[in-house]
Amino acid sequence: STKTVRVHFNSNYGGTYQDFKAGAKGNLNAGLKNQNASHQFSPSSRTNMSYGLYTLSGGRITCGFDGYTTTPGRHEGIDIARGVGSDVHALVSGQVIHLARGANGSGGLSTISIYNASLNKTVIYLHTAPRSSLAVGQQISRGQIIADEAWRGVSSSASAHTHVEMRLGRQTHAAKSVNDPHLDNPNPTSFWNSQNYNVR
Repeated sequence: STKTVRVHFNSNYGGTYQDFKAGAKGNLNAGLKNQNASHQFSPSSRTNMSYGLYTLSGGRITCGFDGYTTTPGRHEGIDIARGVGSDVHALVSGQVIHLARGANGSGGLSTISIYNASLNKTVIYLHTAPRSSLAVGQQISRGQIIADEAWRGVSSSASAHTHVEMRLGRQTHAAKSVNDPHLDNPNPTSFWNSQNYNVR
């Protein structure tokens, strides 16, 4: 190839990787051999958002920003699913400024709001089961496990997912989406790209 080729340990461009420069020949490292690998030509330094949220083999976006098709309103976040009980990792660092644990089922919405002062942005996670050690005022690192995938505020476990929402400034709650025709949040793609994530 005339381009750098990056070989990943996991499918969907996840896990550890090894780069081969244009025209180079070589063997895979021992830790990459005989695995469920994937590869990219001319790779970017970005990680897929779904991988950043769940690691392992990542997850899948089930509803994008403003992506409602059967629900009235304007969807203000990005819904990503992997499976009930999957570890949910913080996509950015910051301080927990609001926490609602909720309960599984349509009436038990959970919320984790993490404010990053240097970015002046809040990232809000809905529907997950916050870890018992999580507390308001706690400093969170990027990649830290903060919750488990659940269906808190969702009608059934079959619809379990993590709603990730970027809000401008310091915000404790997600914007209203269902039955709200207005968007309070800007399209977050440029923000996630600036944090080295692909929105997928």
